[in-house]
Amino acid sequence: MKIPPYRNLAIALGLPLALLSPGRAQTANQLVKLPQFTVSGEASDPYHPADTMSVARIRGQLIDTPLSINVVTSQLLDDLGANSSWDATKYFAGVSSGRGAGTAGGINDRQDFRGFESQTRTVDSFSSTFLPGTSTSIDTFEPDFIERVEVVLGPDAILNPTGTPGGSINVISKSPLFVPRNSIYGEVGNDSAQKLALDLTGPLPIAGSKHLAYRVIVTDQDTRTYIPGRWTKSDLAAELTYQFNPADSLTFKYFGVDYAAYGNASAPNDNGWLIYDPRTIGGVTISGLPTTTGVTYNGTNGVDTNSKTTEFTNTAQLVYTGSLFDVVSMRLGGQFLEHNNVGDSAYPSLSTTETFDPVTGQVTGVPSGFNPASIPEVWRYNKSLQLNSQVENDYAADFHPGPVSLQPVAGWSIQDTNSPLSRTGTGAMPNADLLTGDYSAPRPDIHTFKFSGRGRSEASAKEAYALLKAGFLNDHLYLLSGVTRIWVANQSYTFDPNSLALTSYNALSGFRDCYLGSVLIKPVDHVSVYYTYSTNANLTSFNPGNGIAIPLWSQGRQHEFGLKSEFLDQRLSFTVDHFQIAQTNVTSPNPLANIDPTAAGNILTDNTNRGFEANLTGGLTKNLSVIASYTNMHYRDAFGRRVRNVPDSMANLLLNYHFTDGALKNLSVFGALEQNGQVAGETTTGFTSLGATKQVGFYIASYHVFNAGASYKIGRYGFNLNVDNVANSKFAWEPASRLSVSPYPGVTFRLSTRISF
Repeated sequence: MKIPPYRNLAIALGLPLALLSPGRAQTANQLVKLPQFTVSGEASDPYHPADTMSVARIRGQLIDTPLSINVVTSQLLDDLGANSSWDATKYFAGVSSGRGAGTAGGINDRQDFRGFESQTRTVDSFSSTFLPGTSTSIDTFEPDFIERVEVVLGPDAILNPTGTPGGSINVISKSPLFVPRNSIYGEVGNDSAQKLALDLTGPLPIAGSKHLAYRVIVTDQDTRTYIPGRWTKSDLAAELTYQFNPADSLTFKYFGVDYAAYGNASAPNDNGWLIYDPRTIGGVTISGLPTTTGVTYNGTNGVDTNSKTTEFTNTAQLVYTGSLFDVVSMRLGGQFLEHNNVGDSAYPSLSTTETFDPVTGQVTGVPSGFNPASIPEVWRYNKSLQLNSQVENDYAADFHPGPVSLQPVAGWSIQDTNSPLSRTGTGAMPNADLLTGDYSAPRPDIHTFKFSGRGRSEASAKEAYALLKAGFLNDHLYLLSGVTRIWVANQSYTFDPNSLALTSYNALSGFRDCYLGSVLIKPVDHVSVYYTYSTNANLTSFNPGNGIAIPLWSQGRQHEFGLKSEFLDQRLSFTVDHFQIAQTNVTSPNPLANIDPTAAGNILTDNTNRGFEANLTGGLTKNLSVIASYTNMHYRDAFGRRVRNVPDSMANLLLNYHFTDGALKNLSVFGALEQNGQVAGETTTGFTSLGATKQVGFYIASYHVFNAGASYKIGRYGFNLNVDNVANSKFAWEPASRLSVSPYPGVTFRLSTRISF
């Protein structure tokens, strides 16, 4: 395991939370109970937990939570043999794949939530976002570390104040247990397999102490990928919990990742098909095998076989949870994250400039200069380091003055990202001949590279929030209101790559208030209807075309109407919702600029989405579990254009039957269907010389995939078989642009064994 040494590791105290106990006495105030997601058997069905903690870093019943939240349990991750959270979240409504989500284990768990691509995540309510941007490390958070994953759909200013408006993902990691629970795991398969894992936890008596518990999880994976290439990933989790008493504890967690991807797997946005067939214009829909000369379904297609990307990530958390005067629950903690990334890969360097009909805006020609026997190549080298620290502190209480319940929550957080000098350069490469097979030219001498301006940035985000949940009529009516104030300060520097002389400096700062308000009514037990308005905001800059950039807040705003219900002793849930969501202040070319030289070059517009979703999750019977979802949405820019890789409709079904008696006792089998609608192959912006809206040049056809699996337990031994894409279907998938459309992986099998001791 090659975990790099800490650099200036100073873990700040302070963290999130205080959580709300779902049950309550009618006449007395209660101390808020913190969630215990590591307790097994808390759900009546392995796919349907009853509670969540991700709306405002507070615990509550899902049916009383006025937002759409998809919860992925550790049992579902195990059943699917997941390599990333995407492998499981894809079965829920509102979730689709981001670019590169299925290659090399899933690029930073990148997914689209309600059409908006999310490139970040929180872990145990701590942000992993590298400010001032909206992305995190490439490596996925190891599934063996995960107790559950919660996807909050729509803007959530408390959990993810500066994130994308479509939603956010919150990973809740496994914690030390005070009862021994150990296992060893092994996995083999044809692609994205070859894994070993060890999980050890239990009490750690030192000098007679009965208050200390530990957990150590180690994983190692070295596997080929369906696209030409492979990836390796070694992970370490080391954790300690000291429990002063049942209400007060101190927990330390360390997560280390050593990740490397090779070949096509190292260039997730540039590793697929080139779409340069002259027939792929005018909004044509592409399906089946590639038609561009020289491009093969899962070939290297011009990516250098010597390409490599590496990631080293160290994360440390220190969290105290306790109570104040037996009335208020409090959580205080901090996180330090160090991230090293080196991209070192070569791939085709082709134009993506299409020609458009000036009157209709339709694409009339593919980019010029494509010759499959002589494809221009570029070697790109980039190196970056991010040092991210965060402090969070939250308080919650549960008061009951008469027939009313009041659950106030308040907190604050400070996050800083320091990005020392990055380095990005390109080297000249010989052209590639796609007609002769793989491209394996060596990397040029790094001293011959042309390096662009080197950069450094410092950014901070401060947050203070207050939330009040009030229950009336025996908690059959809930009113929820909250406000979050965000302060952001960003400084970026650019230096000459040779002399390191400062060439530019930019600073942005400001604050913004975001809101959460809802009303939830329970006409009968286990049925609720609600309306929620929520926002978040991200500070960026706007240049109208006069060379002067001004600070700009881009907001996510959402109206959501929903119904939630639970059946069969809360074993099965059904939810349906309608949402109207917008990302405001998106910079767009001005349609008048090409016909009026006095008009501003850029204007501000909104990207919008509206639609409805339905989820059925849990146990149809005590033996049969289901996850079924349907999404219908309409995501468009201000000029009615679709954006790449976002379907208008999705449908998914997973059925798992657990045998509990007879000769097949402890056997479970599942079958699953994924159905995705047509998507745009590229994002098109701008207007023609006559002011016509430029249209999308090509689309990717809808698809469906069948998956299956089985598991069997006998004593302390467990066996799993997973088969993805059972029919070995072949089709285009996850388009990024004309430079890259990924092939969907062929039939993939993984066989695993877990031994508990």
